[in-house]
Amino acid sequence: MAAIAAALAACGGGGGGSPQAAVAYTAGSVYQVGTTSYDPDLPPEPTLPNDTQVCATLQASNNLVSRPDGSLPPEADPSKSGVGVAVDKTMINPDQARIQAALDACGASVDAEVGAKIAAADASAVASQTAAAKPNVNIAGVSGEELAKPQYKASKFAVRLVVNSQGPGNGFITGPLTLPSGVTLWIDKGVTMYATRDVTAFSPNPAGPYCGNTAVSATKAGSSSNCSALINGNNMVNSAVMGDGRIDSRGYAEIVTSNKLYPLMKVDMTCSNTYVNYAKGTQAADGTACDNGGTVVDSKSSSRNMTWWDLAYLGNMVQNGTTGYGSQSNFRMMVFNYAKNLTLYRITLNNSTNFHVVPSGVDGLTVWGVKVQTPSLAAFANPAGNGNPLYTGAVYNEDNVKNTDAFDPGSASKPTSVALATGSTTTSAQKIAFDGYLKNFVFAYNYVSTGDDDIALKGSSNPSPAGSGLPGIDGNRDVRADRKYGIVIAHNHIYWGHGISVGSETNAGVTNVQVYDNSFRDSEEGLRIKSDYARGGEVSNVFYNNICIENASNALLFTPYYSTKALPAAGPLFPNFHDITLNNVRIQGSSGVKLQGFQANSGGFGNPQYPLVMTMNNVVADSPDSINLFTSDANLTIKGVNLPLIADANNRNVITGTPTKAVDPSKVVDCSKAYVDFPAIGASNYFGSTWDSNH
Repeated sequence: MAAIAAALAACGGGGGGSPQAAVAYTAGSVYQVGTTSYDPDLPPEPTLPNDTQVCATLQASNNLVSRPDGSLPPEADPSKSGVGVAVDKTMINPDQARIQAALDACGASVDAEVGAKIAAADASAVASQTAAAKPNVNIAGVSGEELAKPQYKASKFAVRLVVNSQGPGNGFITGPLTLPSGVTLWIDKGVTMYATRDVTAFSPNPAGPYCGNTAVSATKAGSSSNCSALINGNNMVNSAVMGDGRIDSRGYAEIVTSNKLYPLMKVDMTCSNTYVNYAKGTQAADGTACDNGGTVVDSKSSSRNMTWWDLAYLGNMVQNGTTGYGSQSNFRMMVFNYAKNLTLYRITLNNSTNFHVVPSGVDGLTVWGVKVQTPSLAAFANPAGNGNPLYTGAVYNEDNVKNTDAFDPGSASKPTSVALATGSTTTSAQKIAFDGYLKNFVFAYNYVSTGDDDIALKGSSNPSPAGSGLPGIDGNRDVRADRKYGIVIAHNHIYWGHGISVGSETNAGVTNVQVYDNSFRDSEEGLRIKSDYARGGEVSNVFYNNICIENASNALLFTPYYSTKALPAAGPLFPNFHDITLNNVRIQGSSGVKLQGFQANSGGFGNPQYPLVMTMNNVVADSPDSINLFTSDANLTIKGVNLPLIADANNRNVITGTPTKAVDPSKVVDCSKAYVDFPAIGASNYFGSTWDSNH
């Protein structure tokens, strides 16, 4: 590194050799990050429903009152640990049935009013597309853009959760909910919707699959797919989750069961029963080997039950590293598959037990003004933890609440024609078509701090016809008239987490993505593209503009060596990142920068080199000597860059252009107002009511 720094200093500023030349690298006025309130390139901001558009209003019970830290008091839904101990369903899950009933009734009303119009529009579009016989294009049916018009929206479409009008009640406790097509779940200001701690709500079938474990047999790992999500939505048109309230999945909370035979893991690694015995309706004897990731059944154990985050840490950091098969079976907060026009607006999401929001195959996905903070202060108030909530004895921090990705949008596996979900058990009379692509995605004005990816575009599935060569995620696909870009991530504030990512699943391809006016403060990563040869593919035409990054562990991390996951049976899938552009990116404080392509013959597969092909304009560090830089297999074109990038035959780097210390970072992008405290949301985090840079 000293030799590289010396070489950079010896270049005397480059780029013409004078500060005046450095100034010339910037065009126009300096952009001030984090202050834009209106963007003409985006569609209009969503709006909350009005009172006349509400199907039903549900008041919180006065038995459920959030504490100032955001948690519920222990007496609200008391824990009961031990073998052969069950909790009372009426206390542990009091609101699921009434919320779902209101959603179902609203869904039926919406379908009765506009279902036939949607079906007719889809049938007309399918007939037109079939007649056109376009090659290599899926029949998408009616577009989400058409369905966004007023005639396809019901006059009443929202279910509203509100504080109790006669008392202090402001909480709801619920198990999994199904969001019907056309319905908005509106969580009002001051309201928190909590996930039940009853594991059987997420895994009701005695024959499995089983939730709340790190393994489901002696050799098979757990999986989040074993659990129903807290909010589920499939085959929808014009649905939403909105409001100024909160959803808290309580990943910090001790897991309990309303069925005394359901196997639970304990912090001493024993279990309360086995799945084999549970399926038979019997209790296993003490000393029987556990089949949920624990050791043996112990009816005498006085240890508390595991929390969801205990399982996540155990499965990912301990068992996976020693046995290779550990992974948590934790429920996700929201999972949506196949939708046209899905909106998340102004809602606050806390403490998911696994990923927060996983939308796949959505035409018209809008995430706007949403706050995600995990862990929140409620996590440290967990009564079972007594100040040391993790089973290891460690206090929760931003990096030991594993796999709590905030947003993982991606393409779906295939096109489909299916009836709309009008309720938890009902569907529309006619089917409509979904093409499976992620398109017209806007992620704007959000505040995100979590224990894993803040947002990650997943190009894991390709709904294109075989041999078409069409990517799973393409920002140029069917771009609507009310916006400039099809995939855009803009005006966001990112705190802890793995930043704005593409991958790690890129095998279906990701292209034409716009990322601009985003700030990163104390994040683990900033800008990131990640994959490996178990799930690699082509990532291209990703444009980053006007970015401020302060005190990130890795400000820039582009790597095709994300993990050593087992290869698919068909052989390796090689990552290929090219035509990546960074303009006006400023790095403040010490940080790492890793720029890697895929080396030829990597892993002994005889593959060609897939270099990282990147253009870097005005990519600067306030203190370039404090940047820990590593590059390999990179073809970089640079201008106005003060990072010590030099051609290096040993690492197979090709650099076009010359780094310069003459460039003035303050003339590249203005970060003076980019870094703001996390907005106060009542109960924010362990370190205070707002997120402070000195945490």
